[in-house]
Amino acid sequence: MTPDKIAIPPGTPAITGELYKPAGTAKTGLVVLVYGTDGNVDNAHGPWKKMMGGYAEALAARGFFALIPDYFARTGSKHGGPAVDDIATKRPDWATALVETVTHARTLAGVDPARIGVLGFSLGGYLCLLTRAAAKPKALVSYFAPIFDGLGAPGHVPFAQLHHGKKDNPPTDVSNVATIARILTAEKTDVEKFEYEGATHGFAGPTAADTNAAADSKARTLKFFETRL
Repeated sequence: MTPDKIAIPPGTPAITGELYKPAGTAKTGLVVLVYGTDGNVDNAHGPWKKMMGGYAEALAARGFFALIPDYFARTGSKHGGPAVDDIATKRPDWATALVETVTHARTLAGVDPARIGVLGFSLGGYLCLLTRAAAKPKALVSYFAPIFDGLGAPGHVPFAQLHHGKKDNPPTDVSNVATIARILTAEKTDVEKFEYEGATHGFAGPTAADTNAAADSKARTLKFFETRL
């Protein structure tokens, strides 16, 4: 499936996004997919672009729009890894770009503005959580998200699903999922939490644990959006 390249106003510098469209003409939901620190590329750390496209195509096949914004473009950050040095200073700009993406997504032809989901991986998962109050998604899925200096302003997301590996980067990342779940639950979010034995950060390692975590978490994510969005 070849996505459409669309402009995402109104911020500057401008960003673009890859929009995957479902078949049919009835109004439906849209999921914004947010890449992690390496960006939307395949590299030595993992097949991230292939993964993002795979999720987007699977969502479109299930009747949803899927939109992958290039939020790094807001700060001129490069894909492939160097953005790790930008995280502390550029997070606010990336968060703004994500909120703008969700706001614009609600205006797209064929999209039901009440049925917006966000799906983020690592840094992308953190940005989805950080912007939950401003973006107001109906459903949120976060994979192996860091917490950095907090999860931002409180918000209420009706439904959330969290995925973490039990062999993520210790000691703090392993416990993140419990902290995130506790924060969201206190905000009256219906939270589903999954922890994968032996799985590492990214679920992209060569072990059976990572392979199984990647497959199981994807199946759960797709079912979650089908059910909740």
